[in-house]
Amino acid sequence: MPNTLMPQKNLPMSLLQEPEVRSQLKALGRAFLLLAGLCAGVVVLYLIFLWDIQLFRYFREAGLTELTQSAMLAATAGLYALEAYRRPCLRHAMVLVAGFFGCMLIREQDYFLDFISHGFWLWPALALAFGCIAYACTDLRRTLAGLEHFVRWKYFPFLIIGLVIVLAYSRLFGSRMGWELLLGKRFVYSMKSGVEESSELLGYLFILASAILANTDKRLK
Repeated sequence: MPNTLMPQKNLPMSLLQEPEVRSQLKALGRAFLLLAGLCAGVVVLYLIFLWDIQLFRYFREAGLTELTQSAMLAATAGLYALEAYRRPCLRHAMVLVAGFFGCMLIREQDYFLDFISHGFWLWPALALAFGCIAYACTDLRRTLAGLEHFVRWKYFPFLIIGLVIVLAYSRLFGSRMGWELLLGKRFVYSMKSGVEESSELLGYLFILASAILANTDKRLK
């Protein structure tokens, strides 16, 4: 009887030596690190959000919150541009993705570009968009194949979630009309602005996370 129980005592160690089990544990570990990283990112963004509130009581175009959003967009566009350089098979698709976020970055700088002339941001954004689309059209088959590969990538939903938050959720739930209906005479513009800007920070975090994962995941080839 004692001899029959011995294998059971060593069962956990024997399981760890199996390639399939070790692969499963690595996958769980990566998922935990991703969760921890996103939570840490949210904490950092919240501290930036608090910093702006304590300093100005509202969000300035040159404030830390807005600058952080621009920095995250710039990093995202840069990382996808790096992917275009590193992975020739996805180059045409990645140029489009990087150009899209580059245009978003230019749009975010409308306050500063308005010092040149009102609505000036549109011209550099159009120039960048035209250049990226023209390059993608030089090989439509490769562009379509790269985009298909990209949207099938396992972390692509991160990008979609981020875009939905930035382009839809933050705009709708940060609209003045909804908050005026809810608060009536108690409406304060800074509350509406706080919801909108904090939502954008969260959305840009997911977008940046997708770019970072694209650069670190060897399976996006």
